[in-house]
Amino acid sequence: MKPSTEFLLGLRRRLFSKPKTKVFVIGFHKTGTSSMGRALQLLGYRVCGSLKEGIDLDKIKIAPKSFLLKNTHGVLETYDAFQDTPWFLMYKELYYTFPNAKFILTIRDEDQWIKSVQKHFGKNSFQYHDYIYKSNDAFANEKHYREIYNKHNIACKAFFSENKKNLLVIDLQKDVNKWELMCNYLNVKQPIVNFPYANKANYSSKWSSKLKKKIKKFYYKK
Repeated sequence: MKPSTEFLLGLRRRLFSKPKTKVFVIGFHKTGTSSMGRALQLLGYRVCGSLKEGIDLDKIKIAPKSFLLKNTHGVLETYDAFQDTPWFLMYKELYYTFPNAKFILTIRDEDQWIKSVQKHFGKNSFQYHDYIYKSNDAFANEKHYREIYNKHNIACKAFFSENKKNLLVIDLQKDVNKWELMCNYLNVKQPIVNFPYANKANYSSKWSSKLKKKIKKFYYKK
């Protein structure tokens, strides 16, 4: 994830807390996954965002999911928590690899979700989206997008139905007790600050951006 205020606020927990169980945010994009990532940073987790290797999906000959799994080498060992694409695509494989991990399914009202997707992605092509939807037009194929979104949520809930301790379903827009739900589930101390909301539009204009990047680069330096 990009450096953030939450990353800095979570440094003390990361430096002095014991290693944590891995956490995978498996909700679709535009369901608050970036906000969830920042919340996890604040709680002291080392958070990995989108896997950049996905940009080569159109150049490979092997199955995309196999390619993505192969390229998680090193990443899964470095970070504690994971959000954004492609992690939600591999929740079954990740569960079998880390059966004691925690999984958080972020959901959102379907109408609000599709409007957000259309607004932010429009008719632009993205490697991951082309793989997920087999389409880059969220307007002409709105029904299909909705079906894929709902199918994922239903499948996740069904998969974890026998292992409910591994799954937390949360709606960041409707659930007012987000910190309580999240911290009780992860068994961590609840922070005294408000739950964070990512605002990518204003991020690059923050004067502290360069400082945050330097601190994060130093923290992850091997």
